[in-house]
Amino acid sequence: MNKVLHIGICALSCALIATVLPVLASCGGGQQGTEEKAAQLLNEARAALASQQYGQARSSILRLRRQYPTALEARRAAILTLDSVEMLEARDSVAIYEPVLAEARERLSTLADNPRGTADSTYIAQRILVYQLEERYDALCTKVKFFERKLKEDR
Repeated sequence: MNKVLHIGICALSCALIATVLPVLASCGGGQQGTEEKAAQLLNEARAALASQQYGQARSSILRLRRQYPTALEARRAAILTLDSVEMLEARDSVAIYEPVLAEARERLSTLADNPRGTADSTYIAQRILVYQLEERYDALCTKVKFFERKLKEDR
């Protein structure tokens, strides 16, 4: 009886090993496949970044994070890429804001020289506009500096 039980346990063990071993073996290979698929999304993001399609680049990186949470190497590289997206997008916005802000300041200066002066409602509205543009411009410059420092440290 004891011998029959021993043979049954051995057979059950062999069957269990034969079932579990392929599953375990596929886990290791699956991680490699996951990294490769995640790397494809990362390459898509980098290509979009190179062509200044920041929204598409950000979307690819967020999709990579969502679909491949275990692709650690790709996710590490995606952090730098996303930081680059944020910095370059802010830098482009700064370049757009500079001439707009300069023109708004010039108009404000012209209105201040007006005989009606600073009591004019047009002047006040222009002063508010300049203030709002300066606030946004300063925030964008701060964002650029932050991501430049962060990228420098992370690399």
